[in-house]
Parts: sequence; structure tokens; C-alpha cells
Amino acid sequence: DNCRLGDYKKLKTKMLDLHAQRYLTPGSHGSHENDMATRKHLVDMMFKRFDADGNGRVDSSELSQVIKQEGMSRTASECTLFDLFKYNDVNDDEHLTREEFYAAFEVYQLSLPEDQKQSVTTVTVGQSAVLTCAIIGDQRPPIIWRRNSHALNMLELEDINDFGDDGSLYITKVTTTHMGNYTCHADGYEQLFQTHTLQVNVPPVIRVYPESQAREPGVTASLRCYAEGIPDPQLSWLKNGMDITTKLSKQLTLQANGSEVHISNVHFEDTGAYTCIARNEAGVDEDISSLFVEDSARKTLANILWREEGLGIGNMFYVFYEDGIKVIQPVACEIQRHIKPSEKLLGLQEEVCPQVEGEKDQKCMWTSAVNVKDKFIYAAQPLLNRLLIVDIQSQKAVQTVSTDRVPVKLHYDKSHDQVWILSWGDLEKNFPTLQVISQASGSTSHHTIHTQPVGHRFDRVEDFFIPPISLTINHI
Repeated sequence: DNCRLGDYKKLKTKMLDLHAQRYLTPGSHGSHENDMATRKHLVDMMFKRFDADGNGRVDSSELSQVIKQEGMSRTASECTLFDLFKYNDVNDDEHLTREEFYAAFEVYQLSLPEDQKQSVTTVTVGQSAVLTCAIIGDQRPPIIWRRNSHALNMLELEDINDFGDDGSLYITKVTTTHMGNYTCHADGYEQLFQTHTLQVNVPPVIRVYPESQAREPGVTASLRCYAEGIPDPQLSWLKNGMDITTKLSKQLTLQANGSEVHISNVHFEDTGAYTCIARNEAGVDEDISSLFVEDSARKTLANILWREEGLGIGNMFYVFYEDGIKVIQPVACEIQRHIKPSEKLLGLQEEVCPQVEGEKDQKCMWTSAVNVKDKFIYAAQPLLNRLLIVDIQSQKAVQTVSTDRVPVKLHYDKSHDQVWILSWGDLEKNFPTLQVISQASGSTSHHTIHTQPVGHRFDRVEDFFIPPISLTINHI
């Protein structure tokens, strides 16, 4: 009764180590601590030695014999091998079976059904996923999950952070980066493992090109549909709401796996709204391309753009010169407006291109310009260390935004409404930096913020690339 659980565990460890020295090769003495197969083999050898009469049960007289053989009666501990009956003789029959012996020395009998060795789970991006380990046993050690040979339990990941009471793997807000194979095994039982394949479905994202076009009778018209998604979306086309496949002919054909509609020798009746529909298991997306067949097609296209875009950039060219900005109407090839270097910003005293000290002429220098939602044009002025913002509706310069020295490249990220700016620092590119203007299409006063430095300093930035609006922008 004086044998405490802590001392009992020490006694069992001592017995395992003693028999490891006796039965295992010198290089693998400690392997029974982590490798369950070695541990089971060692406990089998112990049981065979304890079970002197070979009847599959160990009684007190057989335990006495082992105690004498090992000289364990002289130990100072309060625990003896007879305490195996106290702690592990489950049915109190004063005999120890092999299963009771396994439980005493923590050898677990685990199994995995053959049809469960491989498991496939499919989930739509943005949802949560639960992977449950199918390894079963009366007493099961903690479950370890691995991916790419890394134990996930140890990593404290934000998206994989709850392994549950049953050892299940929980993934919150699944993205395409979670796709792949995961394995689970009981701690110490690496040889018995289950493989989970996680497949992530992504709803289609599509865009048709061109959005609208005007063609004169007799020429060829093409409409293209770009679609991304997982699994690959199936494409179909409607014309004015009716399935196009019933109208296919030599003149009207589908090409490139159904992603392109080709209409040769167009007629007036080919005018219409052509809808591309992309479907996969995760969802549906659609977009419309308009075709107008008219005699005066060029004039019609100009009218379409004028009507749809207002006085927007859709039917204007903004061309940047030393002597300012010229707004050109491309169909009529007419200069609609000339924003001169000396013109002042709307309601401000600042000039579009102030006179540079030492220069006899007042002229402009530009490096990059971007269209922001057909509301503004942002243009970089490298020698003035600033951006000029032009309001498209009024065709006037309305604001300047200070930047780091020598801004040279702009990029507008539509999905986040941000303008990204690469500056060189000087003309030799010695101090390149990245800055961002958020809410770029808003009507408020704009300013730049720096991207986060790494280790309290900015690394040199040669260039930057922002992926187009597609799968990547949804998840990264």
C-alpha cells in the first residue's frame, strides 16, 4: 500500500532498461522509449521470461522467482513487482495476461482499417476543414499530424491551431496553400499512419474580352472568355439569354475548348449580348461581351464608349509631354484639352509643373501614370518628388502627393484600391523604397505610407510585381 504511482513508474522504467540491456543490441538500448515496435518486442520478451510455465498468465509465484533472480528484494523502494497486481490486474484474478502486461508497460494495441489508409477530403476555399484520424485502440497515445515531414502540433500555426480531444486536425478558413497530403500517427507509432489528401475547390473567376465591340458587316468578330478555378471550370455561352450551341454553324464556331466565340462574315442579326458562364463544383461566375454590327461601326464604338464611360478615360488618351498633358479624343483625333505646365491646381496656388531652378524653360518630366477607377490619373513627377493627381471628369489637376525622392514606377491594385510607388532615392538608385497610397479612388486628401521595414531598415528594392485580379489576389 506504500507504493506510490511515481515510484511505480520508476520501477517499470528500471525493468524495461534492465531487459533492454539483456535482449537488445548495444546500439538500440534506448530505442524502446520512442519506438513502439521495439517496445512491444521488448515487453513480449519480458512476458515470455516472467511466464515460466508458458500458460499465457503470470502469477505471484512466477513474479517471486523473477524478484529473486534479479536480486530486487534488496531495493530501497517501497514498490515491488507485486504492485503490477495492484495497478494493472484489471479483473482482480491475481494473474497478469499479456494484454494487462502491455497496459502496464504502455504498449498500445492500435489498428487502422485497410480501407481507411488513404482518405480524401474536399472543401471550398474560405470554409473550415476537419481531418479525423482513423487509427483506433482501447488506449491511444496522442495523435501527431505531419505535413512535409514537419509535426504540425509543435508549430502553433494560426490557421491550424486546434487538434481537439479526439486528435482531429482543424483548419480554419482554408486557402489553396492548404492543399496537399497530411499524415497522422499515434505518438510512438510512426509505422502505422493514415494519409489525408486535402483538395480545395475555388469558385470560378472569369473575364470576357472585349467588353464591347462594334463591327461592320462582313468582317470577323471574336469574343474570348478567360476563366480560372479549381477544378477547371466548364464554360458555356448564351446569346441574348439563349444557349449558343443550338446556333453553331460554319459562320458561328466555338474554339479553344469553348473559351472563344468566332463569328465570320458578321451580319446585323449577330448584334447582341454574349454571356460566358463558368461552372465548377464550388460555384458559378458569368460576364457579358456586347457585339454591335452596324454600317458606321467606328462611330458606334465611339458612342458606346462615350455613353458607358461618360467623359471617362475609356474614350480619351492622356498623353504626357514636356509641355504638360494633352487629352486626345482618339476617334476624331482631336486635342480636347491641353493642361499646361503653368496651370494651377484646382483651388490651389501650386502649378502642374513648377519652374525648376536653373532651367530657362518651364517644362514637365514624367516617369509613370496609372488610371484609378476612371476617376483619377496618378502621374509620377520624379524631379519634384511627388505625384500629380488629375480628375478625369473635370480634366483638371486637383492634388499633389509628396513621395520619397525620384518616384519612377506606379501600379494600381484594383482589388485593394491602392497605388504602389517605387522610388529610387536618387538618380543612381542608391536608396530605393516602396510606398503605398490607400483608398486611392476616394475623394479625400491622399498621402503615402511606407511598407514595413525588415529589421528596422528597408532592403534594396529593384522592382515589384503585383499579380492580376485572379485566384492569387483572393488568397494572398
